[in-house]
Amino acid sequence: MSNLLIQLPAEYTSAGGEYSYVLSSDGQHIQRSGQAAASLLPGSGRASQITAVIPAARLSWHAVSLPPGLQLRSRRHQQRVRAVLDGLLEEKLLDDSSQLHLALDADAEAGQTSWVATCDKAWLQAHLQALEAAGHAVSRIAPQLWPASKPQLLLSGDADQAQLTVTGLEQKTSLARIPLQADAALLQALLSQLPPDLPVLAEPQHTRAAEALQRPVSIYTQAQQLLAASQYRGDLAQFDLDLGGSTRLRRRLLDAWQSFAKAPQWRAARWAAGIALLAQLLGLNAWAFKENRAIAQRQQQAKQVLQTTFPHVPVVVDAPAQMQRELELLRSNSGALSSSDAEALLAASAAISGVQNASALQYQDKQLRISGLNLTPEALTDAQQSLQATGYLLSPEGADLLLSSKPKSSQP
Repeated sequence: MSNLLIQLPAEYTSAGGEYSYVLSSDGQHIQRSGQAAASLLPGSGRASQITAVIPAARLSWHAVSLPPGLQLRSRRHQQRVRAVLDGLLEEKLLDDSSQLHLALDADAEAGQTSWVATCDKAWLQAHLQALEAAGHAVSRIAPQLWPASKPQLLLSGDADQAQLTVTGLEQKTSLARIPLQADAALLQALLSQLPPDLPVLAEPQHTRAAEALQRPVSIYTQAQQLLAASQYRGDLAQFDLDLGGSTRLRRRLLDAWQSFAKAPQWRAARWAAGIALLAQLLGLNAWAFKENRAIAQRQQQAKQVLQTTFPHVPVVVDAPAQMQRELELLRSNSGALSSSDAEALLAASAAISGVQNASALQYQDKQLRISGLNLTPEALTDAQQSLQATGYLLSPEGADLLLSSKPKSSQP
């Protein structure tokens, strides 16, 4: 599944504003990247998902203790969850919460301390509307950076206003963002909490400034940052910025498929699934081969019995049917009665109550037709059960009754 990641500028949208973007086919490699106005971004037809990335400068994270029993994932309780967050953040926010967009982190759980992201709602809505007007309806919102347990040092921003972003602080759960020109003691206090060999990921324009931190320096382009944002497991499109249930479900399914199909950590699972599928196919083929072979053996055995018992049969087409015909012919030639002969059927009809009052008895096609005999339902049922026990079938046909011998295969 291809993903178009669009970096939202920190400024409000304008007619000449440009967006940085990355197009990735697997979430691991950059297929195409650049900067363009909204109308000139790669066509949405080339991407199965469009992700808007909120820059770190526009997003703040706050730790709150969520009350137990709060149904965070229920769509019916979203207004209640939002009201609870407004109350928890009331003393932590400088702006009115109604002017802010709030979103819970992917790992948020009721009854635990969780992270809540906040940003300017009007700014975010303006950019989403501008992108949608240009034919790029956003299906997911992700942060450029988020609180993570993995320690990281990122130097980004304008050339004259470098910002240092640090994750993995305070028991490896926090995120801090300060100017590079901040107090040296504050910088040193932050850096002392991180491994001494942790490199600084610096945007190209800040590589020299990063050397002042006396750590290894690695170039970290904006395109690489956008690609890394696609690894965020959650979605900041929540509450009043919900992008639609069907779109969300489709995106989650596509995300899950992409993760399983291409993510390196699922390689072993993919191999296991492939081997299991192959084993199932081989097992089904082996079972089908065994069943076909057993059927062929039974057919061959029936053919051999027919040819051994009746060697004069020149060609075997349907061994059971041919053997039945040969047996009937032998019985006829020997003068022995079969259950379907007239004499046998007449003898069996004696089990029918009042059969002597029938107006006519007619034997044809190995069946005895009894006419003019009116039986009550109870008498008919009794006669059918009695005859069935001796190998005969009695069935009504209009005003008549038909008496016949049961097929050999169905006789007890």
